[in-house]
Amino acid sequence: MPLWHEQFGEWSTLQREVNRVLDAARQTVDQVVGHFTWPPVNTWETPEEFFVTAEVPGLEVGDFELSVSGPTLLVRATRRPPARPEGAEEIRSERAEGRFERAVVLPGNLETTNINARLERGILIVRIPRTSAARPRKIVVEEGS
Repeated sequence: MPLWHEQFGEWSTLQREVNRVLDAARQTVDQVVGHFTWPPVNTWETPEEFFVTAEVPGLEVGDFELSVSGPTLLVRATRRPPARPEGAEEIRSERAEGRFERAVVLPGNLETTNINARLERGILIVRIPRTSAARPRKIVVEEGS
């Protein structure tokens, strides 16, 4: 019968293997979930404009392809893998890479032919003006005769 400390070594090996399998499963789930929810997007509106912002650190202006089809703004880009040092062995990888697309449903009262998009410190900012009919107008009341 093996001594207690010899059995402990076997348990340590088993624990390392279980941790490795669970870590690999978690990474797979994170990549799948992250693929559908990346990048994080916020939207808001003013009486004059509708705004869409997306957190896209590490991407450059030329990485993006934006389009509008009907009531949907589509943001597409490709996240390149980070540079790795020569001969480095990957231990953990939590950053999703590859092509992604994110669709944002727009309200119907926007002027989609006049969209402005800019990249500022890792944030994509898309501004879409409202149609002139949808903007609030001040109506002057005149004195009657």
